[in-house]
Amino acid sequence: MRRLAMFDSLTSYAGGKRRLLPAIFRQMPPPREAPVLIDVFLGGGSVSLYGKARGYRIITNDIADRSVLPGRALIENDRVRLDHEDLMRLFKPVHEPGFVAQEMVPGVFPSKHGLFLDRALQNARKLQGPKRWLSLLLCIKLALRLRPLGTWGARRIIEQMDQQDYEGMRDSYIRDVFARAIPRHPLRMAENLRQAINRGVFSSGQENIVHQMDVFDFLPSVKGDIAYFDCPYANTSPYEKACRPLDEMLAGKRLKVKPNAFSTEHPAKTLPRLFEAAGHIPLWIISYGNQVVGLSELVDLVRRHRPVIDSREIKHAHMTGLATRENRNRNRELLVVARRK
Repeated sequence: MRRLAMFDSLTSYAGGKRRLLPAIFRQMPPPREAPVLIDVFLGGGSVSLYGKARGYRIITNDIADRSVLPGRALIENDRVRLDHEDLMRLFKPVHEPGFVAQEMVPGVFPSKHGLFLDRALQNARKLQGPKRWLSLLLCIKLALRLRPLGTWGARRIIEQMDQQDYEGMRDSYIRDVFARAIPRHPLRMAENLRQAINRGVFSSGQENIVHQMDVFDFLPSVKGDIAYFDCPYANTSPYEKACRPLDEMLAGKRLKVKPNAFSTEHPAKTLPRLFEAAGHIPLWIISYGNQVVGLSELVDLVRRHRPVIDSREIKHAHMTGLATRENRNRNRELLVVARRK
């Protein structure tokens, strides 16, 4: 789809649906006919933000801070933006070093950026309301910007960046470091991210809500016209594992990784529970990968709960930065639409 400036505000998210938005929203009635869109798994936020721009009232949910904080900054918030003075407040000195400075520098983040992140996180948590969420979103985006080649495990590259040992780096690493402007002062990087975040703040004339609940508690508690399901796919890397450093940064402590059931169990076991919890919502749109099930199998799963009115298979590479060429050619997004009788 055509690039929209509002998407600059979102975090980079493995499994994001930005390129599939036209196909997803073609399956939805317009807001005048179905005004409330329930985005069951907020994730990277592209479906909720696009739905907000289209005029739907958004009710969404996620269990992870890495999704909920951006959601509150961009989906719930419709007028408050970060100005340069807000950014400067994040640089205020703090009394004691926090978790990032003590545990994540220089192994996860280069020293100068990690120390700024530590200070910014502590100052952001002192704020209230949208300014707090926007400031924490800026910290998330900066942390993600600092990942070497999009991964968290490249400790050696971080050490080389920290020491400015460019002669010892591979050419591909050097290109990546400079493409992400890592050698710049943190303030310059943060200023660019501040402007990007503000491009996603707008009013839709609706009261949009972001919840942080277990999905099986969330679904029975909300009412709406459309439910969009994009749960983690079976036999894929759990977000809890892939995003552990980010989750620990936000939590300010070490976390034990407990993979979610959607990533580890077959969809024949997890999806029926979702569908039962969403039985009161008239229209379902389900996205799923083809790693474990094909389109006909997914349609059969849905048909046990309500009639399927459309289904299709779309060529779509999942996690393109990590997938092999073979997987990119084989991967498909399965899209199923079902309506209550």
